[in-house]
Amino acid sequence: MDPLGPADLSDATALLRAIERGLPGIVSTTDSGDWYVFYDPDGVTVPESRFPFCTLMTGDRYDAASDLDRDPRTYRVNVGVTRATYEALLGPAPREPAGMQVLDTGADYTATDTVLPHPFYAPLHWVCVVDPGERTAAELGRLLQEAHGQAARRYRRRDR
Repeated sequence: MDPLGPADLSDATALLRAIERGLPGIVSTTDSGDWYVFYDPDGVTVPESRFPFCTLMTGDRYDAASDLDRDPRTYRVNVGVTRATYEALLGPAPREPAGMQVLDTGADYTATDTVLPHPFYAPLHWVCVVDPGERTAAELGRLLQEAHGQAARRYRRRDR
């Protein structure tokens, strides 16, 4: 998963371990098998005030757009990126309100190993990959580094 280095992408926990090894200053929490990844290098941010830069969803508890329940090892990694990165990858983001319903972007949200708009949060420039693999590993690494960098900048601004 260059630039994070070689990574096992076979399940969400393996990817989380690669993220933890490759990106400094992060904290992760889990809820019902899903993972939320935050930048908090000092570990002092009140948990309720944290906002994830990456999530790893392992089932259809919150949405069924990607049919994650089809296989116990299927998962979706969601990453918040800059507008410029989103548009370079996928074109203009949808303009509908985020988080209200599955967005009709023309994407097949069940497609695997493909960078896709997030089914709910694409208007906020979130992308996702279901079951990342060889085809998306390097791009996913770059997207995670970008999201981590954005989170670090927000943290430093807030810390001032």
